[in-house]
Amino acid sequence: MEIVEAGIEHAKDISALMLSELKNPNSKFPKKMIDCFREHAKEENILKEFKNPKLMAFVAKNKKGVVGFIVGYEDTLKSKAMIHYITSNEIKIKKELLGRFIEECKFKNIKKIITDTFEFMTNKDFFESNKFILMKKEEIAPNLEMLWYELNLN
Repeated sequence: MEIVEAGIEHAKDISALMLSELKNPNSKFPKKMIDCFREHAKEENILKEFKNPKLMAFVAKNKKGVVGFIVGYEDTLKSKAMIHYITSNEIKIKKELLGRFIEECKFKNIKKIITDTFEFMTNKDFFESNKFILMKKEEIAPNLEMLWYELNLN
């Protein structure tokens, strides 16, 4: 398994992973929100993301293809980056993807990484176990709070 910078050649696999995760969403998500996520996850929309010069994206690949990815954006003016999506069926792979993202942030002199998740998602525990600190909770819909986390790289 290797971690490489994501490129347009990975858009189809990234889309497939995202759409697979959206097949059976938690019932707490409003339908409209899931519909927006599904639209964003389409391959043609993933391809558009690769035009953004602030994109920071890495994929984990094995002989079968892409088995995980992490996507975020840098804001070098504020010395921070935002993780928008990280996924893999294996925690070990997610940890390697996060490690590669952190390495890139340090290389770019980024001092803080921000991300979000929800109480019932596995990424909540993943981020907490990787030293991300809960900054705030934001109500998105009735019975649905977004949790905002940060990791200081100083």
